[in-house]
Amino acid sequence: MNEQTMTNAESTTLAALGQQQNLSTEFATTAAGTGAVIRTSTTTDDVMLFNAVNGSAESVEEYLDKEVQITDIVVTSADVLKDINDDEETGERESKPVIHFFTVDGKHISSISNGISRAAKNLLSCGFIPTAERPFTIKFKTVKTKKGIAHSFDLISK
Repeated sequence: MNEQTMTNAESTTLAALGQQQNLSTEFATTAAGTGAVIRTSTTTDDVMLFNAVNGSAESVEEYLDKEVQITDIVVTSADVLKDINDDEETGERESKPVIHFFTVDGKHISSISNGISRAAKNLLSCGFIPTAERPFTIKFKTVKTKKGIAHSFDLISK
């Protein structure tokens, strides 16, 4: 995908998620439909990529304060309302990154949280790339912010 075919929001999402020299862009591909875009992936598995774009995942909220072993991370984007109080049909939308985690036991967990996005960007920017052969253990958590609470995760040393 070249930058000329990406929207401004998509370019911003790509940059925000740490698409740097140490992260491969060879799997960045546009899926059919609006907003269904794979931004970054640690996998080339077609089923995993489809499930990430299709949105069939469990919420991070179900895994708060639990450790999970991650084999793959896929980052997609989704068009969401800027203000959750806006009308679904007429409200202004923005493109936000969706972080998908795939676990050793086949679970698919995803989040659109800014805190999860920031933590995933930091993880990938540090060169941590989970694989089936070398999964990472992470623990999802809730943190207090100036505006309330946010979700994030910690990398757990095993």
